[in-house]
Amino acid sequence: MEKKWITRIRMLIIAVAILVTFVSIIIFTRAIGREVNNQTKQTLRDVGNQNALTVEREITERQNFLQGMAKELQEHAGVSVEEMLNIFEPYVEKYHFKRMGYIHKDGIAYTTDGYCRDLSYRDFYIRGMKGESVITDVMQDALGEPENINVLSVPVYRKSTQKIAGVLFATYRTSSFEELLNVECFEGDGYSMIIKQNGSIVADSSKSIFYGKDNYFNALIARNGSKNNKNEIKAMKAAMKKDKSGTADFSYKSEQYLYYTPIDNKMEEQWYMITIVPAKTFQSRVSPLLHNIWVLLAIIIVVLLLVTIIFSYSYGKDKKTLIRLAYMDPLTEGDNYAYFIEKMYARNETGKLEFIVALDFNEFKVINSTCGIAKGDETLQAIWRVIDNSLNRYELAAHINADHYILYLLAGSKKEVTYRIEKLTRDFMSLPESLQIPDLLPYYGIYQIEENDGVEKGYNKANQAKHFVKGSRTDNFAFFEDVDYAQEVENKRLADGFEEAIANHRFEVWYQPKYSTDGTKAVGAEALVRWREKDGSLIPPFKFIPLFEKNGMIARLDEYVFEEVCRQQKEWLDTNRTVLPVSINISRASLYYSSIVEKYVKIVKEHSVPIEYIQLEITESAMIENSEVKELLDRFHAAGFQLLLDDFGNGYSSLATLNTLHFDVLKVDKSLIDYIGNEDGEKLLKCIVELAKSLGLRTTAEGVESIEQVRFLQNLQCNDIQGYYFSKPLPLADYEELISK
Repeated sequence: MEKKWITRIRMLIIAVAILVTFVSIIIFTRAIGREVNNQTKQTLRDVGNQNALTVEREITERQNFLQGMAKELQEHAGVSVEEMLNIFEPYVEKYHFKRMGYIHKDGIAYTTDGYCRDLSYRDFYIRGMKGESVITDVMQDALGEPENINVLSVPVYRKSTQKIAGVLFATYRTSSFEELLNVECFEGDGYSMIIKQNGSIVADSSKSIFYGKDNYFNALIARNGSKNNKNEIKAMKAAMKKDKSGTADFSYKSEQYLYYTPIDNKMEEQWYMITIVPAKTFQSRVSPLLHNIWVLLAIIIVVLLLVTIIFSYSYGKDKKTLIRLAYMDPLTEGDNYAYFIEKMYARNETGKLEFIVALDFNEFKVINSTCGIAKGDETLQAIWRVIDNSLNRYELAAHINADHYILYLLAGSKKEVTYRIEKLTRDFMSLPESLQIPDLLPYYGIYQIEENDGVEKGYNKANQAKHFVKGSRTDNFAFFEDVDYAQEVENKRLADGFEEAIANHRFEVWYQPKYSTDGTKAVGAEALVRWREKDGSLIPPFKFIPLFEKNGMIARLDEYVFEEVCRQQKEWLDTNRTVLPVSINISRASLYYSSIVEKYVKIVKEHSVPIEYIQLEITESAMIENSEVKELLDRFHAAGFQLLLDDFGNGYSSLATLNTLHFDVLKVDKSLIDYIGNEDGEKLLKCIVELAKSLGLRTTAEGVESIEQVRFLQNLQCNDIQGYYFSKPLPLADYEELISK
């Protein structure tokens, strides 16, 4: 009897313990759920803003190009359709268009892929003829193979009458927008779409449950017309009218959470980026922790109930199998993302800096498509072995999916992490030879973990940093904190102010004199550009030249500077002032316009300037990237221009350049001039000057700053000297005073 009573007490204690544990787990789980919910919504805002910025850059780049091309057509109203399409052709591939075309006032469209059709019924043509710039909703291609497209269009005006002459348009595959929206977030469960204020869907992630729908709001009401959904839609519409961002939750198949923010596309209709994550994502975040809690509870129950050794053995064996299935990546047989997260929560304090690294590879799909899926899997396994062998004690890594990996690294400094990333890159790039696959180019985003940072937050920020270098030719990794988001905003301000600056002559031409080697007289000058802001301050060229080279505006700036120099030379000639030859830089972007020679000749003739007073400077790097530059240089020469090879010796120099391309002057880069005082460097300079003389080229030394450099160049009989030793770049008034003496 007493034994039964003790047994009952024990069973009661066990039951109470289990109940208390169970209730505690529920309370604890709900608290975790609320915290994860808050963190996820914040991450949702970060991802949504980043997606909006990415799409803004994509659209703005193409809009600026079309606006610039429309102005180009306005300047050359007499260009034939064939010539116009030839101008468009190089940009179709560059900007990933399906085609470009021009619709005449009569509605007949001519396209780069050979179509000539009546598109007068198209809404973008009708609105374009009313002066509107348009990006259409998703529509079926009426010309080529049936597929979803978006069309970007701008009106083209006649310069003489300022009336609309036609509509310039570019067809953009909706799938390209979808690729932008298919950026992985929230472990692949999140997705994005672009809508208008009325809810019509412009572009949609292929993962979206709304994929194929026409209107986001209508789809919500049709599927589940709950009062909550209607209230959320009403609140969203009110916020969108005021161009505001916000979050919302709604019911569609399962509970969903979304963040919406406006996209600045400079068109008539405002777009919004919608980033959505299903409620199940929150559950997956807490599931690893809950799994551990329930496993602990199971162990307590097993101990309390004194299960048999056989059952304990069987349970232990089953548990190992479950862990293997739950935590092992089936392809690499290493850790998967869930196990990575669990290990991160249990990591030890080491006293070192902690870094999350997001890693994937450029165009990895090429390996699958050209070598087969099996070879792609073999490559992913080889990549994992390289990663696993690179890890130190307490460090972690996991294969997430496809060619995406995550690493947790420990280091004493960012420099040490950089060294390890470079070592990994070298190891990865050695794999193609042994595997017989195309080249592997890895890209990394790196985030330094701060106190209380979650794994998901760290991985998302590392991913954001990675996308800033994805596709870059110069960098393949970036630290999140080093990405200059403020510079992105500044670049947008400069790009937006370009047209106003051109119209109001805020770009000033400055002149840096070139002197004879003995320093007795100025023999010419190089035209440089500065941007004068409304408040009178100057924007230095290093802040806007690289930006305009990237977005295509540099070609218009080149032409502006060229015309300003011609106008000023003519003014000095008419007033009987001293006139010296002035060289103008031509950017690599300008060299892609086949009509540039005729355009520049026309400008010289319009200003009645003797062509010997106008010289052109071209960098060797521009020639390396343009296989057709030789033909352009020959045409410039035939027109009478003197050509200067700029920055010779700045990393690209090739003797083949001097042998095959016809230049008149070789400008030796400052990096070589700085070698003066070094025996080997002086020998190199001597060889370059003698080589130039043997080829009949004059030489100009750039960046000369000391009397020792001047004397050495005098002994070499270098023709001209340019640099701060004689004169820094001068504004117009100071240069006029200089040459008048």
